[in-house]
Amino acid sequence: MDSFEPLQITAVLRTAVISDQWLPLDGILFYQQTRDALGAQEMTTPGISSLAQPKGEAMKGGKLPLKIIHGKEWYYRCSWAQWSENVEAKDYWNKRFDSDLSDFVSFSGRRGAVDVGAGQFKAYHQLVFYRSALWVRWYCVGNLAEITRLLSICTNIGKKPAQGWGRVMRWEIKPINNDWSIWKDSKLMRGIPAFEKSENHAGNVAFYGVRPSYWDRRNQIMVILP
Repeated sequence: MDSFEPLQITAVLRTAVISDQWLPLDGILFYQQTRDALGAQEMTTPGISSLAQPKGEAMKGGKLPLKIIHGKEWYYRCSWAQWSENVEAKDYWNKRFDSDLSDFVSFSGRRGAVDVGAGQFKAYHQLVFYRSALWVRWYCVGNLAEITRLLSICTNIGKKPAQGWGRVMRWEIKPINNDWSIWKDSKLMRGIPAFEKSENHAGNVAFYGVRPSYWDRRNQIMVILP
């Protein structure tokens, strides 16, 4: 874990990815490490996430095999997504009750009707935005062996993997000579706390996560975007 070096990590994609343009790698690694900490799951309960934990329990996963930048706000030395030539588009995912199966619905011996407007059988026609690219790449300072191990079981990235989105054909991980995890020449490679903004960098400011889990409000601050 203490053997850190600059790395280039590339996901060669088989299908398009549902995500924002940033898609932080440390978020992907945190998910994989949490899966690893929770252990193998022999079966799942319908409607319950495979990563479900008792309410109030601290999220498992622990420290990632990445170098940390310490300061007023800490974050990992890990870039956000750098995409190949890509196309942004939109699609829909749908959920519809099959009326041919209505005889199998149990109403506990009483008459009833299937409500497709709410509840268990609610119908969905949900918009999603996706990004189609040949590959997506990140730069970090981390432990090569541990990152390779975690990503070896990562088959999809982004949202809706069960529907086939974000399928990874292969991971390409290699050491490089330069640390491009935060800056590559004069280009900012990830969001950094707004108070760290240099005078000559004209980046946009937004309220966004600075470390995983990025959806957690406790990890969200004003950041300078790439």
